[in-house]
Order: sequence, then C-alpha cells, then structure tokens
Amino acid sequence: MAAERAVKEARKQARRPQRPPLTPAPAQPPQSPLTGPGYDGGEYLYGVSSVLCALQTGRRSATRLLLQDSMVLAKRKDAALVRTAERLAAEGGLPVSRVDKHSLNLLTRDRPHQGVVLQAEALGFEPMPLLPPPPSEGARAVWLALDEVSDPQNLGSLLRSALFLGAAGVLVSEKNSAPLTPAVSRASAGAMELLRVHSSRNLVRTLAAAREAGWLVAGAALEESTLPSQLDRERHTVLVLGSEGRGLRTSVLRECDAVVRVPRGEATAAAAVPAEQLALVDSLNVGVAGGVLLHELLHGGGG
Repeated sequence: MAAERAVKEARKQARRPQRPPLTPAPAQPPQSPLTGPGYDGGEYLYGVSSVLCALQTGRRSATRLLLQDSMVLAKRKDAALVRTAERLAAEGGLPVSRVDKHSLNLLTRDRPHQGVVLQAEALGFEPMPLLPPPPSEGARAVWLALDEVSDPQNLGSLLRSALFLGAAGVLVSEKNSAPLTPAVSRASAGAMELLRVHSSRNLVRTLAAAREAGWLVAGAALEESTLPSQLDRERHTVLVLGSEGRGLRTSVLRECDAVVRVPRGEATAAAAVPAEQLALVDSLNVGVAGGVLLHELLHGGGG
C-alpha cells in the first residue's frame, strides 16, 4: 500500500506546473552623483576662474556644479570666488553636488580642477567670413587673427592677452585650429568664457577682404620683418599669428601688408650666456609673442 501511495504522489507532482527556479536579482551598481538623475552629458569645465566666468556670462547651458567634498574654504585664498560660483549656481537653479576628488580627477583627466567643475554644453566658434569695417574714428583698433594655432595652451594664452589688452576681436581659421575646450578655457583664466571667438572657413580670403576694406594686415614672423613701432599708428590693424613651429602659411603671408617681430632684448642675464648657446633660444612661443605684439600695437609709444 505504501508503494502505491508513493506512485500516486509522484504522478500528482508530475502533473503540477513546474515553476522556474528563483534567481537573485542582479546587483545594481551604486548610483553616482555624476551620472544620477539630471545627467545630460556635455563637457566638464574646470578651474575656479573658468567656472565662475561661465556662470556669470550664462553663455553655456549648464547642468550642475560639482564641488570637491573635502574642500576646506577656510584654508583657501579663493574662498570668496568659490562661494560666488556656488551662489550663482543656486540662483540659476543648478544642482550643486559634492563629490570626491578622485571622481573629479577622472572627469577632468587629472587636470588642475581646483575642486570646482561645471558640467555644461560646449562652446563653439562663431562664423565670421568678413571682418567688420575699420572704425571711422578713435584709437587704433586691433583684431587678432590666428592661422591654424592648434595648441590649447597657446590659444588660451592668446585669448587671455586679447581680452586683457583690449583687442577688438579674435578670429581663427576654422580648419586645424584648437577647438574651444575646457583646457583652452583654463589656460585663458576664463577669458574664453567672456570673449566671442570667431572663425573663418577661408582665412586668406578674409584677410584679403580686410585689406580692401582699409585694415592694415600685419603678420608675425622673424624673416624680413620690422618692429611694430614702425607701423602706421593711425591705421587700424589685423595682427596675424601662425602656429607654433611652422608659423604663417605662405598663402597667408602673401596677404600681409607688413611683417613684424618681437625685438630681442639685451638683458644682463643674457650677457653671461655664450653666443652659440644664446642662439639656441631664438624666438618666443606664439602665446608669449602674441601678448607682446598686442601690447606694442595697442599701448606702445604712449598709445
């Protein structure tokens, strides 16, 4: 009898629908404040000056402000600037997240972020096929034109000089120029956030049209050049700088009315260096040279 009951029970079990075995739900990764609700992509602008300038101008559509959670403002000289950035973010309705330094290092690829990062859309060049006509009156106006300057540090340095010294505007060649990245903004100390950087698809044609409109086009080069102080101070000028190493393209040089250089000084320190060694450093990088030439054109000779 017991054997029959066992057979009947086995048959009942066989007729019952089989349920799949229970499996544990996959573990969910911990939610990061960098990719949680509100994450909309974009790029990561870093550094106190760049972030503060971006928040003040409002040219970028920003997503959130990221602050290093271990930051101690009482020990920072720029504490007031950081507080201002946080206040502007709050006033603009931006979330403020406090995250660890390692996360900020990853987002900025170990760049010097100073514990302040803004997630925002990228900035781009503003197309300008033709320069505006020269002013009819006033002091000399100087536009800065950059021929395929591809190094972010040099571009940032030039933007900073252009803003500080009072250039009328900045125009770059659309092709082979460094884009307006967070690295450029950081190198410019935030000037990139304040300036509208224009681009030309054909810089040669733009410079030719500028000459016809009355601009004096002056390229920067060492060969067969003159000093900027020897240019006509009554004429509004376009200063054209080339890339590091290669300099101005031949086609761009052809459109220049004059070629200028930074004169080499005769400092006391240089006198102690043998002439054959001194010749090894025969020029400045384009970022420094551009700043010197802009100053001479805009403020040299008491102008």
